[in-house]
Amino acid sequence: MKLNRSSRMAAVALAAGLLLTTAACSSDSSSGSGDAAAGVADGKPLDPNATVTISIDCAPGADQAAGKANYADDLALFKTKYPNVTINAKPYVGQCEVPAQQTAQYKAHDETGAFHAYFTDRDATLNSGDAQDITKYVNDETLPGFSSMLPSVKDNMTVDGKVYALPINYYTTGLVYNRDLFKQAGLDPDKPPTTWDELQAAAKKISALGNGITGYEDYSGGNTGGWHFTSELYSLGGKMVTADGKKAAFNSPEGKQVLKRLHDMRFTDQSIGATPVTQWADAFPPLATGKVGMFLGAPDVVKHLIEVLGADPKAWGLGPMPGATGPGNSLGGGDLYYIKKGQTPNQIKAEIAWINFQYQTPDSGQFNYARAKTLAGSSKDPVAIAIPQPYFWAAESPQIKAITESLKTNGNLPLSNYDPYIKNPTKSITEPPAAQQLYKILDTAMSAAMTDANANLDSVLATAESQANQILANQ
Repeated sequence: MKLNRSSRMAAVALAAGLLLTTAACSSDSSSGSGDAAAGVADGKPLDPNATVTISIDCAPGADQAAGKANYADDLALFKTKYPNVTINAKPYVGQCEVPAQQTAQYKAHDETGAFHAYFTDRDATLNSGDAQDITKYVNDETLPGFSSMLPSVKDNMTVDGKVYALPINYYTTGLVYNRDLFKQAGLDPDKPPTTWDELQAAAKKISALGNGITGYEDYSGGNTGGWHFTSELYSLGGKMVTADGKKAAFNSPEGKQVLKRLHDMRFTDQSIGATPVTQWADAFPPLATGKVGMFLGAPDVVKHLIEVLGADPKAWGLGPMPGATGPGNSLGGGDLYYIKKGQTPNQIKAEIAWINFQYQTPDSGQFNYARAKTLAGSSKDPVAIAIPQPYFWAAESPQIKAITESLKTNGNLPLSNYDPYIKNPTKSITEPPAAQQLYKILDTAMSAAMTDANANLDSVLATAESQANQILANQ
């Protein structure tokens, strides 16, 4: 297949009659296509001749030049297979999903036809009443590789055996670190810390470099603080909730250890900076400019640093999630698309076809590494290829085998930098029930640990436990 240069991608998409608009909304998707039959609600793929208009959110926006160009190209390529499908794609800038905005969207019921959510949003999404049961539409014909998807992924797609969502990303948390700062601090960049004691010691050495450099940073707001608390708790063997999911379990020795260590790093070691990191995007500029040595994150953090913030591709290493005595358990999560209720069968089939094409097909969409390599060679904008990321399928699946071969041919990043992460796989634990609500509560605990030198951490955690129990009792 001939690949389009980045300068032509947007034009190709527009010439194909596709719309990339900031105004796409649920009215596009729920009203149906006025000049096409509704279609049949079954497990057959979309008829290539069907005429249908759909809408989808979370398309790359103005801050993602490479991603935006690729997406436009993919829309055009999809049009060659489904010439009568029009996709209204709603772009985003910064973070695709902001919890407060999502809550308002669910309340107003104004989602796009296919709408983004995180694994943590399942309860809120289903409680909104807007998610369509797509079980009858999904199989190995409409979604090749469906039967080979990992159990941890399928668990987040389904409820009571019914399929409600399709995955587009799956991750396990690790340690993102600046290899250059490691070298300057006398640390081995090929051997990142694998325990929290080692991480704390490394952070002190990096902070000793001076010039406004700190060894480590962590979140304390915007639901991201509670998210990282959960990840760190899991890494020590702790639990967020009891086995029946009805009570909080984080007010434990492990939970207290998380907060105490962060408090010590901030106020005793001074290896965490004084400026709170309260929103998802706030963490990345200090990393990209070499002012922070280490941060917990999924591999796509490296992609963001390179492509969005222009960081040096060679500067970054990935290590496993630190634990108590070695690599610890890792928080697993990801992104999904739900399908909105009230659409015609053909709209649902078209959305499934697009999601499969763009996010789940080797050598296509996000896995089109050959195209990405061509773009990297011709574009002034940085393009990161071969970020190690857990995918949706079992290791022996045809999908994983095809993706692995493509990366060997087309990757442009120093894969050896990520060996500590790749060669030390950790157990993945899924996010807790009512995750976003619990994360919001625990933001306060994380903030206290890193902003209040005199914080009573036991009291803070006990208060969070009480609030969490009220939420869990109503699930």
